[in-house]
Amino acid sequence: MANNQPQQQPIQIQFKLEDIQEVQFATLVNEWPTTEQQVNNQLQFNVETDKRLVHCVAQYEYKQNDITQLILTVQSTFEFQTESWSAMYNLQGDEWLLPAGLLQHLADITIGASRGILAVRTQEKGFPRVILPLVNVAQIIQNNLRVPRKQG
Repeated sequence: MANNQPQQQPIQIQFKLEDIQEVQFATLVNEWPTTEQQVNNQLQFNVETDKRLVHCVAQYEYKQNDITQLILTVQSTFEFQTESWSAMYNLQGDEWLLPAGLLQHLADITIGASRGILAVRTQEKGFPRVILPLVNVAQIIQNNLRVPRKQG
């Protein structure tokens, strides 16, 4: 039995890393604790559809006994090529559909940048090397992101 349906080619999404910013770095202690700490992390995506920009924001909070020791927030900005941006538009839903795999990739880049910023900033403060625990973004980001077109 022949399948007469045309096969869809995978879409190649092209983008560039536009900017990486340290949005916040705050140490709330004079000496770095030597005992175990809890690290909370958060990922968020913001989209500027008119500019074809996706911002990935990663925030990390180091706590010891429920007292915040350090906060780091990093934002990466990605600009998408016009054709790639258009290819992610879903006409039926009147929305952009950003695939989970793409979001995971953007998050990986942002987390990598966060590691470098954290290493430099804690070294400047004279703290021992502060480690950013491994983050499994595939576990955190499992769904596509739907961004509705804004009605103006």
